[in-house]
Amino acid sequence: MPRPLLIGALLGSLLLWAGAGVAGEAVISIILDDMGYRLKDGQRAVNLPGNLTYAFLPQSPYATRLAEQAHQNSKEVMLHLPMQADAGNKLGPGGLTDDMSEQKFKQTLHSTLASIPHVKGFNNHMGSHLTRNTLQMRWLMEAAMFHADMYFVDSRTTAQSVAQDEAIRIGIENTRRDIFLDYQQKSEIVEQQLQQLIKRAKRRGTALAIGHPYPETLAVLESWLPRLRAMGIRLVHVSELIAIRQKQGDPLWRMSSSR
Repeated sequence: MPRPLLIGALLGSLLLWAGAGVAGEAVISIILDDMGYRLKDGQRAVNLPGNLTYAFLPQSPYATRLAEQAHQNSKEVMLHLPMQADAGNKLGPGGLTDDMSEQKFKQTLHSTLASIPHVKGFNNHMGSHLTRNTLQMRWLMEAAMFHADMYFVDSRTTAQSVAQDEAIRIGIENTRRDIFLDYQQKSEIVEQQLQQLIKRAKRRGTALAIGHPYPETLAVLESWLPRLRAMGIRLVHVSELIAIRQKQGDPLWRMSSSR
């Protein structure tokens, strides 16, 4: 890129970052994980107001029904992909482990993505062990390249995760979780975490939270979501948040991550 254009792009990115965090609305996304097993809570979740994003566990009994309903409600749909955890938690259908062959590993991703209608991206369910392994994360992103415009969200179940690094290296659109809303199933915890989410968005321009369709979480969201605009907060789908973060980021990164 010629030097004047590069300087202009860098200045433009700085202005976008400053505007999003100070002069304009702060932007947030909220993903609700573990969708597909509880119909009543799932229906309550997909009827929440605003541009929420829902991550469905593969082959869960209500995944197709609820994903279709979410899509009809103009929500965004993701795959919640089970990955091997340090504690050896049971993964359920579609889980990825470090003892799989490359072929089996990639085929599992293809089949699980195909099992969820209207899927736009995926994030890891558990994965504190697997997301630390560079080779398997490389296989994961290589397989994701065959699905047009598929994005990845690193749930960050471990600080040692290399999943987002591999997504950047391979060229998969990506971002990472900032806040867990309901690490305890208590309304006061969810409210405290939402406050932290909003503070982070106003400070940095954007913030992304992950929660679950727990009754406590849903009740707090039902109260909070209608009030976000009055707080100067815009709720967007994860795909839009990723686009905003890319505009705020280093243009050299965007060139290096191009497919």
